[in-house]
Amino acid sequence: MSEVGYIVNKILKGGNSLQDNKLYEMVKNNLYTGLIIKNYKLMCHLLNEQEKTGKSKILQQENWKRYFDWERKGYKYTITVIHDEPIPKEENNNIHSKYIEKLVLDLLVQKYQSKNIYTNRRLYLSKDNMLQALDMVNINYHFVKFNTSKTADFIKVDNDNLKEFFNLNNRNLTNAVDRALNKLSDKFLVIWNMVVTIALDEEVIVYDENGKKVKLKENHITAEQLELEYINTYEKITAEEMGFEKKSDIFLCGKYMEFIRKVCNHLQEQGLNILYYYQSYNIVFHPDVVKERDKINQYLLEYEERQNVRITLNGIISKQLVENAEERQIKAKSKLTPVFGKRNLSSASYEELKNIRRSKNSYIIDTNKIIDTVIKRETGDLKNKILSYDRMKKKVINKQIDKILE
Repeated sequence: MSEVGYIVNKILKGGNSLQDNKLYEMVKNNLYTGLIIKNYKLMCHLLNEQEKTGKSKILQQENWKRYFDWERKGYKYTITVIHDEPIPKEENNNIHSKYIEKLVLDLLVQKYQSKNIYTNRRLYLSKDNMLQALDMVNINYHFVKFNTSKTADFIKVDNDNLKEFFNLNNRNLTNAVDRALNKLSDKFLVIWNMVVTIALDEEVIVYDENGKKVKLKENHITAEQLELEYINTYEKITAEEMGFEKKSDIFLCGKYMEFIRKVCNHLQEQGLNILYYYQSYNIVFHPDVVKERDKINQYLLEYEERQNVRITLNGIISKQLVENAEERQIKAKSKLTPVFGKRNLSSASYEELKNIRRSKNSYIIDTNKIIDTVIKRETGDLKNKILSYDRMKKKVINKQIDKILE
């Protein structure tokens, strides 16, 4: 995309509007990670926003998520993330939503029509599993997200580019799912919410889709209020122990899994046998829909249509991620001041270093490699290959060290 095209595109999308700048300023001045806001009215006051109802309120809160994120407990908002920069308004929101809605309803019908009486007829999936179930990402997405350095070495990309990819796009992808679910809820088709799932250190008997008993070593259940309070308390304590103020910084530094382990160690010291925890989608058909069996059946896709929808959605996402990276690159180049002679990177700010990295030709090349690895549906499972490559590399390094010591 040319620089002129980029500017025109930003105008058409409404990017960098005066209203956006004012909201960003209010967020930076009045909100911080860990802040608890007692209700929606106070949130609007802090952001200098008009109180709204119904669909307008939903759209307003979707826009807020471009600037910050939160967890809800009753009427209270607990701020969990303040974004370093506003997440761009996505193109093709309606296109995203159309395909995601179809696939979510299709998954629900398949669950509902199961003849197995032991099958829980609802969608209860972690965020990453939901993205994979919809073919918005592939089987490698979850593993790579928490193993960026190993993967960056394996696919030969800048690790900072890989970490940035997840930091920017993970939220965009889940927000696309949230928007689609809100539209289904608005049509009285589903009821949904986000819950925290805890993995307990205890064996449990479950039934698979065929009604066969399966013995699991972990019991995954929805966290209750007391467990949530313990988790929130020890997340803050652990972040302080590790020298972090924000969860997003923990993730960017590749310390998130270590953070979760330490939080769970604290929880276990308090007598809770929680191995780990994560956020999950909890989705069920609206009661009015369940009353009409024929209405449910119409949402079941034929195999060929299901595949076409999945392929189309995955293609749209892959294309959009590249275009967004190209926009970031053009924007970064426009911010770099001309330098005569060699640039002194030791005195460069974080923002300057980010713009330098994004301005390189390798930024777009790396983005395409990452998309091939974690998004495109035809890519196979790379986990074992990445781990095998990492072990082999460590052996070579150890041999070299041994040789030097000899």
